[in-house]
Amino acid sequence: MAVPFEHPLEKAAYETGRAIFYYRAGPHDFSCATCHAATGKRIRLQALPNLTDPADVRAAYTTWPAYRISQGELRTMEWRLNDCFRQQRFPELQYGSDAAIALTMFLAKNAEGGVLSAPALKR
Repeated sequence: MAVPFEHPLEKAAYETGRAIFYYRAGPHDFSCATCHAATGKRIRLQALPNLTDPADVRAAYTTWPAYRISQGELRTMEWRLNDCFRQQRFPELQYGSDAAIALTMFLAKNAEGGVLSAPALKR
């Protein structure tokens, strides 16, 4: 997977996505990094990917879109991001918004070099 990173707006989107990833807010004072910036974290029985580790972010990012067996539907990466926002009690991440695109750019660039293996199966 090769992510374009020449245009100033691509670089700006990456930096905005990085800022969103580390921004703490909401009633629990969480950020994406609260759950996804350390190896070995879990929620219930689910291992959480360390999205600051290139191998983990590649394994996570390159498997979306995915068919969620528990929901019987194909879901996108933006849906997954919005579901994390919902669980943190953040405002809904609007599909196609600047914030959604920036966070996706941050993850995609960090997953660079991975092999796209989507659609995948998720629990």
